[in-house]
Amino acid sequence: MKRIGIDVGGTFTDVVVLDEETGLTRAFKAPTNYDQPADGIMEAFDAAGVSGVDVSHVKLGTTLTLNAILTRRGAPTGLLTTAGFRDVLEIRRTHRDRLFDLNETVPPALVPRRWRKEVTERVDASGHVVTPLDEEGVRAAWRELRDEGVTSVAIAYLFSFRNAAHEQRTLEIIEDEGGAEFVFLSSDVLPVLREYERTSTTVTAAYVAPVVRNFVQELADRLRERGVDPSRLSVMTNSGGSLAAAAAVGSPIPTLLSGPAGGVSGARWLASQVGTEDVLTLDMGGTSCDVSGIQGGVPDERLDLVVGGLDIAYPTFDLNTIGAGGGSIAWIDTGGALRVGPASAGSTPGPACYGRGGTDPTVTDANLVLGRYSPTYLLGGSLSLDVEAAREAIGRVIAEPLGISVERAAAGILRLVNASMVNAVRTISVERGRDPRGYALVPFGGGGPVHALDIAGELGMSSVIVPPFPGCTSAFGATLAQPRRDALRSVSKPIGDLDPAEVDSVIRSLLDDVTSLLGEEGFAKDSITYEVWANLHYRGQAHELSVQHDGVRVSAESLGLLAKSFSEMHARQYGHSFTDVPVELVTVRVTGFGQQHNPTVSWNWPPTSSDSLEATRKVYFESLDDFVDATIHDRSALDVGTDVRGPAVIHQEDATTVVPPQWRAVRDASGNLIVTKEGATS
Repeated sequence: MKRIGIDVGGTFTDVVVLDEETGLTRAFKAPTNYDQPADGIMEAFDAAGVSGVDVSHVKLGTTLTLNAILTRRGAPTGLLTTAGFRDVLEIRRTHRDRLFDLNETVPPALVPRRWRKEVTERVDASGHVVTPLDEEGVRAAWRELRDEGVTSVAIAYLFSFRNAAHEQRTLEIIEDEGGAEFVFLSSDVLPVLREYERTSTTVTAAYVAPVVRNFVQELADRLRERGVDPSRLSVMTNSGGSLAAAAAVGSPIPTLLSGPAGGVSGARWLASQVGTEDVLTLDMGGTSCDVSGIQGGVPDERLDLVVGGLDIAYPTFDLNTIGAGGGSIAWIDTGGALRVGPASAGSTPGPACYGRGGTDPTVTDANLVLGRYSPTYLLGGSLSLDVEAAREAIGRVIAEPLGISVERAAAGILRLVNASMVNAVRTISVERGRDPRGYALVPFGGGGPVHALDIAGELGMSSVIVPPFPGCTSAFGATLAQPRRDALRSVSKPIGDLDPAEVDSVIRSLLDDVTSLLGEEGFAKDSITYEVWANLHYRGQAHELSVQHDGVRVSAESLGLLAKSFSEMHARQYGHSFTDVPVELVTVRVTGFGQQHNPTVSWNWPPTSSDSLEATRKVYFESLDDFVDATIHDRSALDVGTDVRGPAVIHQEDATTVVPPQWRAVRDASGNLIVTKEGATS
């Protein structure tokens, strides 16, 4: 049987096929069709030549949900909320970094004010009903919304995470009245404290749910036509798990960052194959670059994220995203300084060298001019690059205004985009108490391995692990994704005041919730593994750190160890901790994983045409600030143990690896390229 991982990116749609019996893994790419994304998937399926009857799982990573928010293409959505809290979406939350920003722009709320209806009801912080629900008021509010074309509804009442009765009754009334396609309760979506984040997250779920449903249904229909059982389709989650497609429609928030999360998962697994657990990831695509950290084999996670200016709370890999990609546009600002990004040429029209009508110079054009890409090798297996078009764009827009050569302008573009990525990696390492020199860098995405060694050198890192298919790492991560469900609940008490039996009861309830959710996907209790996480902070702090609890049973001793671990993490990240300030347990989270067997993986690289690569060529290296002769290699021809010493360039269909002088790359038995600084000690 074949397991298929998919990543729908901005330029290419990647498909990885894993044979569950032999472990043989192949990768395929097809251009992404923005209007019909399923077309690219089907084209890649054709290239893979997989029969529907041979498919056990299809796991999808996509930023479709994210794009629906960024482009404001969601459903007409209404909000029912407690009287007096109509404007919580616009009041938002005050952050110190925003307080004195005179130029801050706040995006419009997903729900216009006229579609936010106040309902008379009130529950206090302990869950006691203070004011009964005005049921006739609910009916009147929903009728007004329905008459104005609202089809999706979010219900977010004050303290409903303590007592959900009013939200549940409101749902019953709306179902009785009819006309709503989707209704989301904040007590289901995010049953934790913080009214703004809970409301914003619930509204976002209601807004994007129809988009997720439509795409999932279309893809399921296309798979059915090819003989694939649609029940085998699942979607990657923000935290590296997978969610059955039907469940994703009813719970779309976990799918917001499913594409980038697949890359982190794939990088973690690939690094583990060479015995490395401390990793910094660098995912450079066409438009952006995502960086993240993995320590002790555990990816960084957080409960809060900002998407298109909206605050959303849900367990997600901690990704730092910047506007630095292969399509990032170079330009001259009003002060006459060279700038790169964040605007991107995307895939249409794309960089000037793509020959699709693009006229702006980009990072890809700079790499081509500098010899780091080959003008004779097809990018992505299908796209030829026009070096003269790249030179013309850089010369016209950058070199001539600055009075410098095209090569010097291209080197400046390269230096600036690398500096942006170095700063991004510092954010998730140095600024969090980590010394990057003790970590391996795992670059992927179409552009990651081209820039990775320059970035590693700047940060003093001596080890880089280049995945077998860098441009398809996110799709590969999807193939390995375990079914995952999360359940959360607020506690909000100092650890010293907690009754262990009370916390144990909360965890038991969350375990039951997770077991039930995974049971709906066919997993028996004995095939599920569990983790318990706690979000903690010192009393008076506004934000928390996540700490894993040892086991699923709670005792006074385990709570004490939890507080100790939190203080140690706080000291590591912020340089100090407190002994005289109580540690508060804010939120408890239980994560369940459905177990699946992953075979021993081997790789099948498509060979490069022998006449498409030169033996050597002049290549610019940032560390030398000059062009030198570099040897040119085909990755598919590298045997295990082959030692490639820089200066060198290694080409493959989905990515290019640039090996500077004083670095050496070795093809490992795991399929990775292990690139190390000569003379460095681990």
